[in-house]
Amino acid sequence: MTAPTLATAPSGITGRTTNRRVTVLIPRPAGLFGPVTGARLRRTGLVMAAFWAIGLALTLLPVPTAWRAAGAGLQLPGGSLLYAGHPVYAVLAAVGLLLSVFFWWAMGPIVLPPLVWAATIAAGALVAEHRPGAGRIAFIAAVVPLAVAAGLAWHVSRHRRTSAAGARLNERLADEQFLIVGPPAPAAGLPVAESSPEDLAHLRYALDLALQPIDEFQGFLKLDQFREAALRYQLTSLGYALSMAQFTRTPAFAGYHAEAQRNLIEKMLQPPVWRYWGLENTWGNLDRNADPIDTDENVMLTGFWGVAIGMYATLNDTRYSSPGALTFRDGDREYRHDFTTIAGRCHRNVLGSDFALFPCEPNWIYSICNTFGLNTQLSHDRLHGTRYAAESAPRLRASMDAEFTRPDGRIVGMRSEHLGLTWNLWAGEAIQTPTAYFMHAGLPEIAQRTWWLLREQALTIRDGQLQFPRGTANRLDPGNYKLGRDTFAQVSALMAAREVGDEEYARAAERTLAEREPCQEKDGARRYTDASLFCNAYGLLGRFGRHGGLRDLVAYGVPDAWQRGPRLNSAAYPEVLVARAVTDGAGLNLVLRPGAGPVRTTLGIDRLVPHGHYAVHGAHSATLVADATGQATLSVDLGGRTEIRLTPHPTTSP
Repeated sequence: MTAPTLATAPSGITGRTTNRRVTVLIPRPAGLFGPVTGARLRRTGLVMAAFWAIGLALTLLPVPTAWRAAGAGLQLPGGSLLYAGHPVYAVLAAVGLLLSVFFWWAMGPIVLPPLVWAATIAAGALVAEHRPGAGRIAFIAAVVPLAVAAGLAWHVSRHRRTSAAGARLNERLADEQFLIVGPPAPAAGLPVAESSPEDLAHLRYALDLALQPIDEFQGFLKLDQFREAALRYQLTSLGYALSMAQFTRTPAFAGYHAEAQRNLIEKMLQPPVWRYWGLENTWGNLDRNADPIDTDENVMLTGFWGVAIGMYATLNDTRYSSPGALTFRDGDREYRHDFTTIAGRCHRNVLGSDFALFPCEPNWIYSICNTFGLNTQLSHDRLHGTRYAAESAPRLRASMDAEFTRPDGRIVGMRSEHLGLTWNLWAGEAIQTPTAYFMHAGLPEIAQRTWWLLREQALTIRDGQLQFPRGTANRLDPGNYKLGRDTFAQVSALMAAREVGDEEYARAAERTLAEREPCQEKDGARRYTDASLFCNAYGLLGRFGRHGGLRDLVAYGVPDAWQRGPRLNSAAYPEVLVARAVTDGAGLNLVLRPGAGPVRTTLGIDRLVPHGHYAVHGAHSATLVADATGQATLSVDLGGRTEIRLTPHPTTSP
């Protein structure tokens, strides 16, 4: 992959202090599994072997038939019913156990698989009347050992293949140097682009959803609160999109844009959003604590929410760092939290986890989710001088290499904390791409390598469009669980490619979406018709992203000039659409468009020099004088694209 040159201003990598180029090889495995994974798997194997041995002993000992049938059930799921002479019911029992494991993964009830297993054993024991023939007994005893042996042989074979593939890839990676974006120089600015009318139409979809009253959720999908369609993911992804749009297009505009971000943050405090945790913690951890932050798990709320809060604080204000600023209330229950308790919990969970990565929900650890936990810590460190990420990142990096990276470099997307098991379903390209994106802020080397591997092994450009392998996972929209086109994969690729500076693939994904995806427009707001809210929000992240955009926003923050210079603080929505707003610390440049036809409107400006005098271009008045608090209003006519510039008079000291 060819990295963009430093002369490319829109890339966002000019004026850096420590840009560096690095070679990042795939870690070579020391064994079949990482040390923690191996220990978990051995423990799992020993426990299951003990059950199998006890079951074998029961079937061979001179005990009542019911006990022998129960022993068969301990050896093989559905074995007790097979022992009793009911093979169809035995198969149904085995399928039921598999489904219970699926629901454990999907919703967290750790009690479900043991209950289902125990129920199938009891069913067989109750109906068993006679001892079956030796052949059936031998079959029951042999199935699991043979399956384990076959599975281990398959894993050894795959390990050899992927290790050989990794070695070949490392020969090529040794000649690759990835550009790792450093912090901006203190005196340098960051690129601020102008939103097109199409950009603004897509942005209005997010704004319309976010600006409704905090206790209303019109337009949000209310399907379940356990998986990716949950309200929390819709809220946080919209928050990221609005923050990125503010960062790369309108950093000198607060107003309704900041209000929309606050609404999304505060909607997370509504009981329908977070109440799920009380149930999931009860049946997943046998713990009745319903506080969604005070837990060793639940990065799916703490980390995801923390990133949205950190982005808002970076661009606007730190109100959510005040003690108790984020308090959950449900009836007589109250859980007081703030940005610091959220980031602190992410930090403690990393240090307290054997894997370093900690679970999203009871037992299940996801690589992508832990990038949010790290990004939360990065933002908090920068804003409040803590060292959470500095302590967490080395452990996370080591664990990613040892426990969550296959020998061919593919990231392991999910692993069971208790059992050590994983499965390939959660390792497809549509999972790797957003992982690379969100990992770029805190672990940029792994993010760059992951994207390079995707380009080299899976993604292709044909006739200007981006092509994904035709796998089921790549055609799933996780925001509504529907199978169809690879729209989510495309928006994820757009995000990741643009973040790591690969504009060739970013443009291909953008073109694919533009030429293929039908759009629905209502009251000036545009969305991809066939995609979920979650998918549309990720599309906005890609649309408004740039090279190093997430890394800059999360790890480095905004230039000092943006924090102290004049700002557009109020404008009517949707009458006024802000396409660009930037300050150099003294003046203010705006590009506005009408959102509901030609209009004469009043703008509110703040962070001016108290009593300062400014020259104005593009408004009714040619001059502007700030009041004692550094605020002023400005009347403008909007009939189309309108540029407005405020420049301080020489007598005004910034």
